[in-house]
Amino acid sequence: MNISQTQQRCPGVTRIGQSQLKDFRLVFNYHADIIPADGCIVHGGLWEITGDHEAALDTYEGYPNYYGKYYQDAVMFYRMKEASDNSKSPSRWYLEIIIQGYKDFGLTQDDFEESLGIQQLGLTHTDLEMILGVSMEELERLFSRVATSPVYP
Repeated sequence: MNISQTQQRCPGVTRIGQSQLKDFRLVFNYHADIIPADGCIVHGGLWEITGDHEAALDTYEGYPNYYGKYYQDAVMFYRMKEASDNSKSPSRWYLEIIIQGYKDFGLTQDDFEESLGIQQLGLTHTDLEMILGVSMEELERLFSRVATSPVYP
């Protein structure tokens, strides 16, 4: 979702805009993943990709061994082959990249928290801190200070 990284991996990729994947939620097993979760929504970014872009993304995401490829409503996405429920917090560096991707698409901290299923699952801020490995104050700082890349039409 991070514009800078996606453009590096897929030169000429076209950014479409925000998207929602229903009945999934965002989890971390060191890397980001999404797992089925009734009533939850994952907010994200949508790209128009070519066959060459897809091949580059397959390589980067470790498809078909680490991540599998799935489709819903004509949208392709990757999920870990061995899904788990928040088994390992992301590194600070990786979390910053994820947050930058949210900001690149005009998504907010509230969208991020909804993607994690906070309200739908009745999770507390303490739960969120354990999942992410940072305090709520630090999460707010990350969302407020991570530079926003230009948004391309």
